[in-house]
Amino acid sequence: MTKVPKFLLFAVTFLFFSVSGMAQFKLPKVLAFGNFTYANPTGDLKNNYNNGTGFEIGAGLGFGKTLLTASTGSMKYQSVAINALGDLKVTPIKVGIRQYLLLGLFLNGDVGYAIQSYSKSSTTASNFLYEVGGGIKFLGIIELGVAYTGWQTPASTNAGAILFKGGLAIKL
Repeated sequence: MTKVPKFLLFAVTFLFFSVSGMAQFKLPKVLAFGNFTYANPTGDLKNNYNNGTGFEIGAGLGFGKTLLTASTGSMKYQSVAINALGDLKVTPIKVGIRQYLLLGLFLNGDVGYAIQSYSKSSTTASNFLYEVGGGIKFLGIIELGVAYTGWQTPASTNAGAILFKGGLAIKL
């Protein structure tokens, strides 16, 4: 056999096994999301703040229906009139897991840090933060969710809020 037919035989064989092998290998799924968030304070936080509004952006990577996620954002909690510290600004930085169930339903859990400051005080803090929740994705890109988040404020009170989220999520 001459060199050209050997090379062609090798190339065709290599291409055949490469293409058939790729059918069994699954590429990781990538998720990008952004949400507007409304927060309803609970517990000790409810005594000092009326509500919170903000946003969250993040991304995820995983195989199948399980994704590892990372996100950040900003929340501003409006203080009640008698609160001398003023509004509370929280910047969460989180990592977590999102598990898709069926028909667009998902559950998620996150842990991270809450970087916090007040509008009328120089007191700041960075404390542990957790969040658990779920939601639904429909029409391919629209996402609605509900979650509970908890952390400790710079004033050393336990804080918690029920979060209502709505936004876009693109899964590639």
